[in-house]
Amino acid sequence: MRTLLMLALALPLAGCYTVNQAKLGNFVADTVQPGMPLEQAVTRLRVEDFSCNTSSAGSVTICTRTQQRLARGACVERVDLIRSQSSANVVGAVDILEIKCAKTW
Repeated sequence: MRTLLMLALALPLAGCYTVNQAKLGNFVADTVQPGMPLEQAVTRLRVEDFSCNTSSAGSVTICTRTQQRLARGACVERVDLIRSQSSANVVGAVDILEIKCAKTW
């Protein structure tokens, strides 16, 4: 009975978000690359629950995703898609910013 109770308490924690900058970097590198069409990069990130600004103004498209941490607040992952200097419709560079988490204490 005690083992069942421990398992029941552990299951919800199994899906908890933990901050892992390297994992985010690897994920983004596998998902979007410089040289790909900007629209395709935005679509790929949106499928992964990122929200991207689609303004045609400026040279950067900012994409963010909020991850909830159990009882410790939320963390925001941010990826900037920098448009190519030769074509505004092409990704020239990808900048993965540091994950920012809310302080809850």
